[in-house]
Amino acid sequence: MIDFSYSTEATINASPQAIFDIVSNPSKHVELAGSGEINKITQEPAGPIGTGTHLAAEETVKMADGSTMDISADSVVVTHDPPNSFSWIVNPALGEQIRRMQWWFHMSPQGSGTKVVHEVEVDWGNIQNEMLKGLRDNYEQVRAGIVRGGMAKTLENLKRMAER
Repeated sequence: MIDFSYSTEATINASPQAIFDIVSNPSKHVELAGSGEINKITQEPAGPIGTGTHLAAEETVKMADGSTMDISADSVVVTHDPPNSFSWIVNPALGEQIRRMQWWFHMSPQGSGTKVVHEVEVDWGNIQNEMLKGLRDNYEQVRAGIVRGGMAKTLENLKRMAER
């Protein structure tokens, strides 16, 4: 069951490949992430990125009340389809593993530019941890606005980076 999902899009004056090259490059994610929450990304193994590549992130996650929480998250790339789509599943280091948190970028030519769709889905699964249940049950008030705003800013950052 999907507990939270959101999608936003923008048209960027750059080719799908140029945009794919940015969104699929972990070294650009600190600059790309509109939330400002990503502090560092490490790729394993080093070398070309592809399906199965692991990404370790150090993040400072923000809540709607202004509080923050430092976490680490392990991600795995699940879609690497240049220049069309890039997706990864995140496993944040929390009190209990959630079922699935997945992010996407989809690119398609549109006129002389590219339509970029940025999506997220969160499926909390059958969590037992009380703190995580509280976060899940109050996600709209506690975190959803931060996520939506961060995704919009991510597309603004992507536009700026791609149109340089």
